[in-house]
Amino acid sequence: MLNSPSNLTNRLAETMRTNIIYRGVVILCFLLLGMTHIGLSMQQDTTRLSVNEFINLALERAPLMNVRQQDVNLAQNRLDQARAQRILPRIELTTAHGLVPGVVSSNPELYSDRMLYLDPNLDNDWENWGIFTRAEISAIQPVYTWGAIRNALQAAQAGVQVAQAGFEAEKAEYTLQLYELYYSMLLVVELERLIENAGEDLATAERELEYMLEEGNTDIQESDMFELQIFKFEFQTQVDEVAESKRFLTGAWNLALGVHNEDSTMYLPAEEFLDPLEYRISDLSYYEQTALANRPELRQVENTRLAAQYGLEIARAANYPTVIMAFSAALARTPNRPRQANPFIRNSTNYENIVYGIGLRQNLNFRVNRENINRSAYQLRQADYALDAVSQGIRLEIREQYRSMMMSFSRLTNTKEALNVSNEWLRMEQIDYDLGFGDVEKLIDAVKSTLELEVELRQRIYDFNVTVGKLNKASGLPVMPVVN
Repeated sequence: MLNSPSNLTNRLAETMRTNIIYRGVVILCFLLLGMTHIGLSMQQDTTRLSVNEFINLALERAPLMNVRQQDVNLAQNRLDQARAQRILPRIELTTAHGLVPGVVSSNPELYSDRMLYLDPNLDNDWENWGIFTRAEISAIQPVYTWGAIRNALQAAQAGVQVAQAGFEAEKAEYTLQLYELYYSMLLVVELERLIENAGEDLATAERELEYMLEEGNTDIQESDMFELQIFKFEFQTQVDEVAESKRFLTGAWNLALGVHNEDSTMYLPAEEFLDPLEYRISDLSYYEQTALANRPELRQVENTRLAAQYGLEIARAANYPTVIMAFSAALARTPNRPRQANPFIRNSTNYENIVYGIGLRQNLNFRVNRENINRSAYQLRQADYALDAVSQGIRLEIREQYRSMMMSFSRLTNTKEALNVSNEWLRMEQIDYDLGFGDVEKLIDAVKSTLELEVELRQRIYDFNVTVGKLNKASGLPVMPVVN
């Protein structure tokens, strides 16, 4: 019915067809006035993308997704750190270096360097300098921690799942926005086509009005021409608005796709027409069960609860002593100073030492431990409440989106049926008028009704497609339904 006014002019008498075209164009354009607030841009090299291609390309180039991916990377890094803490969580090497003087004794009885420690008046030998080198290494290995290490590792693993679920939730939300943006573009392309056809019919109506006035047709008055001129300016306003809207939506697409302004490529939907999705509607219970099994927000809260539970176990373990194995070794060398072989006599500039064994480590601040346990218990309780709240919120969201989808489906179905009836009505009025006993006003009303429903149908298709995407997103399903 995009060209129904032109088809009608072939059947009506010359004196009436201009008025019918004019009135039909008026109805169409004013309907489009409130519906075309988004659009494209200037003609450029065109690349057409399907909805999945558009979404995938935009997700790949989205800075927001890169930011959220770093959250996952940070959580994975914390997990790697927790794993590394299992083996030798503390191992240190300390070295010291410097110049030190030698030692000299004035006692002739101390004939050996190993006897110099017996001289209480031992002096520094400022003419004998040497390089002092000392290295110490120490390590501690937990042997039994009452499950603290195991729970810390599991808490870190839950943290990775929390970050991953958060990333998936953000991705699903952004995917839905891209999905709506794609179908908004497709809707505007469709409406733009109607605007262009209406503009052509308006130009034809103006030429025929001028011709009929010049011929002195009594059915056409000067007021009709004034009315048409006023409408031309109003129509041009809508054309300008559509042009600005086209530039706006092109900018939105370019931002989503990471395209710079100087890029010469214009992206458009691969589809030429806006058609309703092939979608099989299931029962409400199916969407609820699917959402409770697949929604990333629910997994996020569930893993947050797990992390809180592991944190509580870690806090409780702090009340018990940790069994550790410790090891330390030290070596010092200074060539211009004597080394004592006696293990009870230590020269801090020349010595070797190795210590290892098993011990206990206990935090004796039990009051702080108790408060840490209370805090972890509060966090676990908070996570339990959050889990219930999120589950209820998801069920409510599913019911709301399901209701919206069913209503949009009903509107779409009824609008299709109404358009079929309107087409039948228009054909009947055309036939009656051609036979000479038709009513012009009824014919005009039929044209108006058909044009209104043409525009309304496209809006209903858009609404249905978008509500399907919202329902799928709310159910944890792919936003774009898979056609079997």
